[in-house]
Amino acid sequence: MILGVIPARGGSKGLPGKNIRPLGGLPLIVHTIRAAQGSRRLDDCLVSTDDPQIAEVAREAGARVPFLRPADLATDRIAVWPAVRHAVAQWEANGGARVDVAVLLQPTSPLRASEDIDACLARLADDGADLCVSVVRPHDSPYFNMVEITTETAPFARACSPLMRDAVRRQDAPAVYALNGAVYAVRRAVLEALENQFRIERLAVSEMPRQRSVDIDSLEDLELAAFMLSRAEVPLR
Repeated sequence: MILGVIPARGGSKGLPGKNIRPLGGLPLIVHTIRAAQGSRRLDDCLVSTDDPQIAEVAREAGARVPFLRPADLATDRIAVWPAVRHAVAQWEANGGARVDVAVLLQPTSPLRASEDIDACLARLADDGADLCVSVVRPHDSPYFNMVEITTETAPFARACSPLMRDAVRRQDAPAVYALNGAVYAVRRAVLEALENQFRIERLAVSEMPRQRSVDIDSLEDLELAAFMLSRAEVPLR
């Protein structure tokens, strides 16, 4: 059974009320709910929130909100994975089918499409991965134009990769991707102890186009998402 989990805390400090702020005529979280509803591979989906107002908005959009998340799992000091584990455990405890794969769908990625969810799940299965994450090709690469300042080099910077000093050709360097935060599909056995996704050995990636990879963390991000939604190639769901 493949369960989508949409985590939506009520207390956002960077952008207050972020998860239900209007975007393209809809509360932010509704874009993610609609993408989940349109997925062909998700068996079901729920919203995990500590906020009654978010819960009401989600239910009005047709989402399941079978419980409110405990306050100790809804602070800005808690990583998202414990909240996903809690959601899966509550789903099963309330009579839901055993979850084999959990799919984290953050409402701060409102431009992700149903097809992006399905593509990530297909990659998880096809590659035999434990975790598959959605990614986007970044503007910058550690092999060509990124430098770092470490305790050893401060106050001076050095190349992030020795390949930069070797003047390697771009086409010879490894492909790099940036996680865009839109889709995380994880197998149940891995979820139970997952704290840091970068420690997973069988980590697969599913590439998404740049125009659907906006991650909302600030008012400027929200404005960019509104602009992208206004473009013909990103239809309003």
